[in-house]
Amino acid sequence: MKEKVKLYGSVLILILFIPWLLTVYLRGGMSGYFVSPDADEQLEEQVVSVLASEIPADYEMECLKAQAIIVRTNLCREDGENETGWDETAMQQAWGEDYEKNLGKIRTAAAETEGMVLTFEGELIQAAYHTAANAETRDAADVPGQEAYTYLQSVDSPDDILADGFLYVGYMEKTALAEVIAGLFPDETIDPELLPDTLQVTERDDADYVTRVQYGSTVVNGEAVRSALGLSSACFYFSELEGKIRIVTKGIGHGLGFSQYGAQQLALKGYSCAELLHYYYTDVEIEMR
Repeated sequence: MKEKVKLYGSVLILILFIPWLLTVYLRGGMSGYFVSPDADEQLEEQVVSVLASEIPADYEMECLKAQAIIVRTNLCREDGENETGWDETAMQQAWGEDYEKNLGKIRTAAAETEGMVLTFEGELIQAAYHTAANAETRDAADVPGQEAYTYLQSVDSPDDILADGFLYVGYMEKTALAEVIAGLFPDETIDPELLPDTLQVTERDDADYVTRVQYGSTVVNGEAVRSALGLSSACFYFSELEGKIRIVTKGIGHGLGFSQYGAQQLALKGYSCAELLHYYYTDVEIEMR
């Protein structure tokens, strides 16, 4: 009798698993078919951690949800590398007495978009984002090294000019500027006294971000200059005032893709998470990973 029970049990198990086994076979085996629940949970916790560090928690929920999808897309695209986010201590230090409330909002944004990612023609996108654009976002076709990302097109984002820190004005000694740019133009002899006239901005894109800077016969891109000088954006201007270099920047970040401040203002006007993403990214799809 026991042998019959074992036999019937084995047959039942086989019957239950035959459809699953056939599906796996038709899909080409196990690879890419089964995702560990632990891996999913780990990813979603990482989304919470990174999301907390990347956007103000007091933003509208639809804006936070859009950013959560951006975070998840980039984590999946990069296999979670180079994205650490905030731990509990960092969140408490940043939010203080609002810790519980803010963490609740961040977790809600992640939970309500769980598994959602952005794709273009079936592939995960480079979900570029920034704090605030110069009234319009940039077209990737105009940015060196980003030309392939055709879904990053320029769109109007006029409310960005109201963002805190949108306009920056600073000053540098000529000798200090010369020391910094010497690393960008190693084949040139930098004369501090001739700055800023000899540091020529030779090209800007349609959103007014600098794409080419020339000193002597050497040309570098605007993002390289921005990085070297620690500027808030590549929409910058140099001039001389009372013997010093006056530097003016507009916008915060590289200006590509999703503008967080612009999206926040649209969310306040009633835009949904999906509408925000489709506004700032062209011809993309929101899919489940």
